[in-house]
Amino acid sequence: MGKDRSVRYHNRVARRYDTIYDDAYWLAHDEITWRQVRPHLPRDLASRCLDLGCGTGKWGLKLLKSGYATTFVDHAPAMIGQVRARLEELGARGAKATTLVADIVAMPELPADGFALVLAMGDPLSICSDPVRAAAEMFRVAAPGGVVVATADNRIAAAAHYLESSDLDGLERLLRTGKTRWLTDSAAEQFELTTFTPDGLQKLFERSGFEVLDLVGKTVLPLRANRQLLEQPAERRRLVELELQLSREPHTAAAASHLQITARKKG
Repeated sequence: MGKDRSVRYHNRVARRYDTIYDDAYWLAHDEITWRQVRPHLPRDLASRCLDLGCGTGKWGLKLLKSGYATTFVDHAPAMIGQVRARLEELGARGAKATTLVADIVAMPELPADGFALVLAMGDPLSICSDPVRAAAEMFRVAAPGGVVVATADNRIAAAAHYLESSDLDGLERLLRTGKTRWLTDSAAEQFELTTFTPDGLQKLFERSGFEVLDLVGKTVLPLRANRQLLEQPAERRRLVELELQLSREPHTAAAASHLQITARKKG
């Protein structure tokens, strides 16, 4: 049921999905993300990359344009439809891409040990029905020595909604189970989300067999509430640099809105 609701929501918003995240905050957020991903790009351009929970293909398209054969995976057919339209616009470069409608908890169509870099941005770990199975699938499809970069919802940040609505029962349930809901207007589209603490996210990947390289928060500074500063290029550059510095400090991840983990498959 939860999966059906998530697919229904993402199918509905696919055509306008990019406009939802088209503002100064997300521009800065994406710059921070790419600067954290870029050091892990494979040295060999013949390496294959994977974009899980790809949405309209933002990150996979960056990998593709960087020269890597890239596979795009999303559970919502309409999202994959948007990706395919963008690939057609790329002409010959788009021929290096593969698209797949699949749930990240089970991707038998993808080969084991197949991908040097796996991205799972936009919190598909939180959206999926079973993060343990999803992390195991990431481990299976990553090549030996390959890197996974994935994001997830931060549990403490999710607590703000329950406090603002004076819902102490909901707050206790969130802190006890880690579960919350996607807050969309339609009850038919409200699907369950799994939130994580930094420690819990690290343990999830370690138990799946990964070596954790890094775990940071995005964003630590309250940038979303101060978008006006980000609308000025000079101020945005300064704030991006400060955010990147803070993300390297131990324990700041717990204060962020989302968590991002970077892990390697030993081999």
